[in-house]
Amino acid sequence: MRVLVVHSAGSAGSVHYRVDEPVRAIRESGIDVDIHTTVGLSTTVRPTADGGSEVTDVDAGDFDVVVLQLPKTEAMLQSVRILKDKGVAVVAEADDLLSGVPYGHMAHGAMLRRGMAKLFLECAREADLVTASTPGLIEEYAPHGRGVVVPNAVHRSIAELPPAYEREPGTITVGWTGNVFGHPYDLQEMGSGLRQALDRTRGRSKFVVFGQKWDAAQRLGLAEEPEEILWVKDTHGYLALMGQVFDIGIAPLRMDRFNECKSWLKPLEYSARGVFCVRARTPEYERLGLGLPAKSPKDWAKWIATGVEDADRRRELAAAARDKVLAGHLTEHTAERWVAAWRTALDNSAKRRGAGRPSAGLAPAAR
Repeated sequence: MRVLVVHSAGSAGSVHYRVDEPVRAIRESGIDVDIHTTVGLSTTVRPTADGGSEVTDVDAGDFDVVVLQLPKTEAMLQSVRILKDKGVAVVAEADDLLSGVPYGHMAHGAMLRRGMAKLFLECAREADLVTASTPGLIEEYAPHGRGVVVPNAVHRSIAELPPAYEREPGTITVGWTGNVFGHPYDLQEMGSGLRQALDRTRGRSKFVVFGQKWDAAQRLGLAEEPEEILWVKDTHGYLALMGQVFDIGIAPLRMDRFNECKSWLKPLEYSARGVFCVRARTPEYERLGLGLPAKSPKDWAKWIATGVEDADRRRELAAAARDKVLAGHLTEHTAERWVAAWRTALDNSAKRRGAGRPSAGLAPAAR
């Protein structure tokens, strides 16, 4: 089986977890599949009478399966149809509920007003298979029954970095990763919880935003401005530095359609790096089961303060969570699931065309 995984040049985090790391894990495992990645498809385009353009051909080479990460343009929808007509199995890969991007998020206009969310939905409905990081996304994008959940995971090399809980810091760092402007409502889900915890542990704790803090202090009613660490675009570099700085990681999320389908990535990252995690009670965070769940401001205040005040408990819970990541949430644990999904897409394609499963031999794993 020869597989081509197509992704965009942007969305570094999504490309890391849903393209680069799965491909790396498959190659390291020695699974018998020839896999390649590329930025964008090679297409032939012609102008249309209305001044636009349309795709008339797609160069799929001799690949059996083409995986399209978040195809959300008219050209990609046309490409899906052409690839299917050529007998290529098409997989649509998703990691977010595009139709649920909340108002105020920087991507809201493109996803909703410009119709990208609807176009991805059409691509997913026509694909031979949909892969996604959560069951909620499969419910949305694969009502036809051709969907497979492959959860997000981390590479062993990340989980085996020196864990945060081995440090003995004089001041405990409570951290959040992200862009406040891009997630305007999530931090506010804590209400006064973070402020209460910081006030209660004044002199022993500080709040740090790894990313862009914008008006976080005003939104959260904090007595002091949080420190800010500029975002690191390289995901390996970001994860390494996060674990060197954070002692406690918070993962608040507003309960809305977008976040109810959101993957368990943030508490997974915290746990992999040995960071004591306090997180929201969204479906995926609950399914992962790592970190302490919080809902009310009282919960957030209690568990954040506990992490600051009780060093033994902070270390014990962080170490237990990291052990669970090592035992079941590494990319080596999901490698076969990716390949099995692509083989299912190949079977679905053959059934759609009224043919048996392709008889071509499986190529040796790419080096």
